[in-house]
Amino acid sequence: MAITDKIYVKNHRQLVSQLETRFPKGAFAGATLDLLYQGEGLAKLDDATRDRVLDFAEDFLDCACEANPHCGHPEEKFVRYLLELRAQGLGPDAIVDVMGDDYMVYAYPGDVLSFLDQSVRTLEAAEDLADVDGQPEAAERARSLRSDLVR
Repeated sequence: MAITDKIYVKNHRQLVSQLETRFPKGAFAGATLDLLYQGEGLAKLDDATRDRVLDFAEDFLDCACEANPHCGHPEEKFVRYLLELRAQGLGPDAIVDVMGDDYMVYAYPGDVLSFLDQSVRTLEAAEDLADVDGQPEAAERARSLRSDLVR
């Protein structure tokens, strides 16, 4: 299961009440994206919530794909965001706090830790494969990215 399947909308009950409709807690669930990030749903939200939803939309849903927001690019951008937070030295608890403050979404720190661990293992494998394939630049890039995650 991808980490983006484990990212949830913070204050879900409050948003359900403001929007007067039910939607999944998953931030990247299709129905959630459709409801919160298109048109009339935004008008029903209080100002602070609307600002965070708009920030999320600008940072992750800004894509020229015809299938946007269901094209996979929002999830890729969010994964990159999580990895950048880790590269800045933040641990799982701090990452959860920052994403909550930035975008009103949350995850369980254990899920973030598992994601980061899997990311390190994936980079180790990429590094080994690049070494075997005789691509030292790719191996060094993977090594550098991995070192940013394990500090």
